[in-house]
Amino acid sequence: MKLSLDMRTALSQTLTPQQIQYLKLLQLPVTQLEQQIRQEIEQNPMLEEAGIEDILDFEDKEPFDSGEVFSESATPVLEYDFDSGEEPDFETNDNSIDTHLKMKSNIDDQGDPFEFYNLLWQDESDIHINKKSAIPDDEDGEFYQIKDTTSALEEFGQQLRMLSLTEEEYIIGEQIIGDVDNDGYLRRDLNEMLDEINKLISELNHRTQVQEEEKRRKTDEAANVENPARLFAVSSEVVALLNKNSENLEAELSDSGSEEIPLLKTVTIEQLEKVLKLIQNLEPPGFASRSLQECLIAQCKYNVKPNAVQKLALEILENAYEAFSMKHYPVMLKQFEVDEDYLREAIDLIKRLNPKPGGIDAHSTMNSVIPDFLIYRDEESHELMIIVNDSRLPAIQLSSAYDKLKKEAKINVFNKETREWIKNKYEDAKFLIQAIRQRKNTMLKVMTAISGLQRDFFEVGPSGLKPLIYKNVAEETGLDISTVCRIVNGKYVQTEFGTFELKFFFSESLPSEDGEDVSTRVIKQILKDIIGTETKDKPYSDDKLAKELKNKGYNVARRTVAKYREQLRIPVARLRKEL
Repeated sequence: MKLSLDMRTALSQTLTPQQIQYLKLLQLPVTQLEQQIRQEIEQNPMLEEAGIEDILDFEDKEPFDSGEVFSESATPVLEYDFDSGEEPDFETNDNSIDTHLKMKSNIDDQGDPFEFYNLLWQDESDIHINKKSAIPDDEDGEFYQIKDTTSALEEFGQQLRMLSLTEEEYIIGEQIIGDVDNDGYLRRDLNEMLDEINKLISELNHRTQVQEEEKRRKTDEAANVENPARLFAVSSEVVALLNKNSENLEAELSDSGSEEIPLLKTVTIEQLEKVLKLIQNLEPPGFASRSLQECLIAQCKYNVKPNAVQKLALEILENAYEAFSMKHYPVMLKQFEVDEDYLREAIDLIKRLNPKPGGIDAHSTMNSVIPDFLIYRDEESHELMIIVNDSRLPAIQLSSAYDKLKKEAKINVFNKETREWIKNKYEDAKFLIQAIRQRKNTMLKVMTAISGLQRDFFEVGPSGLKPLIYKNVAEETGLDISTVCRIVNGKYVQTEFGTFELKFFFSESLPSEDGEDVSTRVIKQILKDIIGTETKDKPYSDDKLAKELKNKGYNVARRTVAKYREQLRIPVARLRKEL
């Protein structure tokens, strides 16, 4: 093996940390960006949230632009090179140095690291002493009532404690409720749960024995410390027995020696099944079921006095569940010897049952979508107006602590580490403000391009959607395709036709009989409308759906129709059939 050295010329492209941070900010939705900005405010002392006075002052200086709120010009900044160690050049008429800073000219920041933060944050009340307080001195602050929410597991736990059960059965019930999945179903094997419960009971018994032994030992030690003669004395229990009638002496001695520590008993699979049935009958019924059939049966059995339709529905679930799930209506009509109207009522009753009763997801708060863009039409010019929804974002500016540090640098020189730390925090704060502004401009550029390419959508609605890919927007804006993807992913826009994800405006194309390219989303909507208007007793097959689309001018193969139908989560014709 021969070693050698050579020189080569190569070009490589790398991203700086600032570029990586900007790309991360670019792909964040408005809610996550708000959290990121507040986190930066907490971690960087050079950033602060601008108050209403700062925003109003900034509006008076320059024409208002919602994007310019995030500008470092909101706070006057004098450039100062912390690395040089030179003192900043203040004007001779600058009398704004605080009195308490002059008193601190001999601070030893190396000896006391907390003195640096005291310099920044102490006597903040003096700085804002002339500002009007938001809450008058003679009035109490407004108190907000915290909403007391109870989870589904806690509700079932409360109902379980209201039942008359043994201690072992309570342990079984808590274990079952804890093992239920988020959709309200119990999918663990009962034998596995039984072994785990008995192991838990064994551990509780051992803990109880140890505690009782420790309690007795401490009692004996306390008695011996009080009087050492008690080690050789007759116990009080024996003295009490001697003072009683001699006829009952033997019985008392036997009773006193038979006291045992109360321990839990091991449970059986029958006890586990019993507690499981009790939990399934709690409100709402069907919780902790092991299958959909068991869940629906538990809900039907919850009625104390069922009518004829409810009885038939229970019989269908117990004796003809497979035929019901496959919609074999003639089989059920023959099996139960009823007419179609009677069977239809029973099936409608089953359809109204909850397939996920008591599921944890049912009690969770609804996730609301906060749009990143707002698009509306101007009433006078009828032009589309695009707004980047940054109303939730805190208005940030450079902190007043930076000015205090510059003034302090005139009378006290910081060490090298402190200057480096201040410089890095200042650069991070300034870059974040600039990155947020640039993010808004880039997002506005992309949304403007999308609205221009999908003009018909904003004119007539979803039916005017055209085929669009990321490359078209990249060519329109001059941005890279990856940048367009970062902006589109996870973002929403609110229009007069509803709120849509930006991905909704991108779709593939299929040629129509006229030779025009039609968006696949439009074809899917037409397919959905055709299925919605079909007769329920004779639904269309995929072949029939393809013919219906061809009659409307869209030549789509049967396999493509089946793919679109599955993407729309529409079952096959046999499962769409109704009585």
